[in-house]
Amino acid sequence: MKTRASVYLLVITLLSLGCVSSSVSLFSPSYVFYAQKRPSQAVAIYHLAPNALNTQLDTLSTLQLRRLAELKNINATYQLAMRFLQKGDYSAAQLWWQTRFDSFSRLQQQRLADHLAADQQWQAISMLWRSGQLPNGNAKQSWYLRQSMATANISPQYAEQHQFVLSLNDLKAQPQCHFNVLMMTDHADGIATLKLFKQRYESKPEPSLNSFCFSEVVYVADQFQCNSSDNVLQCDWYQAEDYTWPAGFDFIVMMSEQGSANVRGGIMHINSTQPYAVFLHELMHFNGFEDEYTLPTQKQQWLCQQQGHVAPNLFIARQLKPPVGWQKSIACNNNLAYKPSPDWSIMQYQLMGLSEQYRQLWQKQINQPLTKPVRFLDYFAFLGLKPSITMASTKHSFSD
Repeated sequence: MKTRASVYLLVITLLSLGCVSSSVSLFSPSYVFYAQKRPSQAVAIYHLAPNALNTQLDTLSTLQLRRLAELKNINATYQLAMRFLQKGDYSAAQLWWQTRFDSFSRLQQQRLADHLAADQQWQAISMLWRSGQLPNGNAKQSWYLRQSMATANISPQYAEQHQFVLSLNDLKAQPQCHFNVLMMTDHADGIATLKLFKQRYESKPEPSLNSFCFSEVVYVADQFQCNSSDNVLQCDWYQAEDYTWPAGFDFIVMMSEQGSANVRGGIMHINSTQPYAVFLHELMHFNGFEDEYTLPTQKQQWLCQQQGHVAPNLFIARQLKPPVGWQKSIACNNNLAYKPSPDWSIMQYQLMGLSEQYRQLWQKQINQPLTKPVRFLDYFAFLGLKPSITMASTKHSFSD
């Protein structure tokens, strides 16, 4: 009787606050006001006017939301889960959304999943995916990318929204640049990293403006089966013959998840955890620069047996005097190698950055190359491949 009397008193109080109106919409603020003043009465208020509180859940305290969620109020459960997510308390949030996820509206499901993906809660996303609950939307697309799924699974609209492409077909070389570079990756982090590298390069072009132009980032999934063999990143470029390549491009940057960076045949292999300085170091390899640490034995067997300028930064003084100011280099074990500077450079230790001396050497090499740069099409030809080169597609693209 005491409880019933309390409810009656509550009704009378709320009606008086609402100017004695029988319309819930007219005195909804009164319900909310009273709930805030008397948290212990939130459940009773919910029974009296659930719609009134459902439209004002974001104004309630966590304690009030918890009491409503315990009454199986789906909107309160969702609001409570999101509130914990926003605080970064993912374990507490999961206690509320995990068992009620199917009861949320489609929009609520998408928003919650998007929040999980944005916070990189991939274990939770994986659980939703395995249970068939992950809704269509950005979270699912992000999950597909993290799994390096085929490009057919990636929405063109999502790709456009996140500024990458799924096909080589529409890429065009920039005629004002000395060299045009295709930017390709097989995983999600590679997309973000390549965009960052491109943005950073364009903010300070090296060695000068219009030296290199970079394409939009192309997601190719696992088309070229890149992997780390003996910690050296490499890809199966024999697959290149199955695709159409845009005309006018000179080099490829292929970014994967692991393996040490290297340049082979006009193709840079680099992983997405490596810093921009490594990218710049590898970019110089496109123009013939050699490493200034001890070269691999196999390379020494042919390179270090030559004479004179074998690279912009390497001189072999077999029967010739080295250029004035050049210093001994450890690149070759025969003690005949020289480099331009006594100091460490970006070609010996990437994090040293690009000095003015090496910037000038790089620019000179572009304007007056010692040797012709090896382009990726040259490498394909070396492999015996004959891929189609055209601005228009005649074979399947990565998104087919």
